[in-house]
Amino acid sequence: MEDISSLRLFVQVCDLGSFSAVARSTHTTPSAVSRQISRLEEYLGARLLQRTTRQQVLTEAGEVYLRHARQIVEDVDMARRAVSGLSNAPSGVLRVTMETDLAQTLLSPILPEFLAAYPDLRVQLHTSAALEDLVGRGIDVAVRVGHLENSSLIAKRLSTSRSLLVASPGYLEQNGTPQYPQDLVQLSCLSFRVEADQTKWHFKSGESVLSVPVLGRVQVSSLIFLREAAKSGLGIAMLPTWVARNDLNSGRLVPVLPGYPLEPPATPVSAVYPTGRNLASKVRVFIDFLANKMRSDIE
Repeated sequence: MEDISSLRLFVQVCDLGSFSAVARSTHTTPSAVSRQISRLEEYLGARLLQRTTRQQVLTEAGEVYLRHARQIVEDVDMARRAVSGLSNAPSGVLRVTMETDLAQTLLSPILPEFLAAYPDLRVQLHTSAALEDLVGRGIDVAVRVGHLENSSLIAKRLSTSRSLLVASPGYLEQNGTPQYPQDLVQLSCLSFRVEADQTKWHFKSGESVLSVPVLGRVQVSSLIFLREAAKSGLGIAMLPTWVARNDLNSGRLVPVLPGYPLEPPATPVSAVYPTGRNLASKVRVFIDFLANKMRSDIE
């Protein structure tokens, strides 16, 4: 039998990862949950889950079915809330994805306030540097730094991220403070992205842009690690102000080449969500909350 209750149960199994977890949350037994899933598979004529002793793994058919089942369940829940007048009271699970550095530095300190304001909401956070398949993975909203390239998604600007060059006072004392961008060629410059090609930093110089090839002994894909490497005296790093702010205020890091602005001067920080449906109240309040908080924290 394929009805909304079987769809909802299947989505719960996928979210919680086991029949036992679903049984506990629904006050039933794992065998009862298993029988319902088996009946659903029999009705569909397809295996949705591969059972093991510890967990259930989605088959290819299961992944396709989950994508549609999750959307149907969410649409039914939204319709129910609209009819009952509860659409203005966000509830349920809010699925969010963003980069680890952004989540750790900016979301973690403000998340308690958000959850206190919306006690009926639960947040599932997926940290990833890649722009996920939001619809396929059932993610409500992604927060990303950079320009949106996929036109099938909607982006709402939250703030802008500005970067600067920083180093520890000890590193500059030992190796000298650069006076011009070209001086960086002789110094250790720590790179954010791990790439085979040579890294270049770009500076605004009058009406032109000056590109300087830089090289250092450390290349990482974590802004937090990059900040700590700069603090330990490994070299000069390019960091967003929201990553370096506390250490700049304490003097553990100092600005380098402040008279030469980086190009581009800023990068957008956006909330990204799928098109084709009304924005759920849980997503809307989350985006509004981030826009209010990040405007002061980032810029």
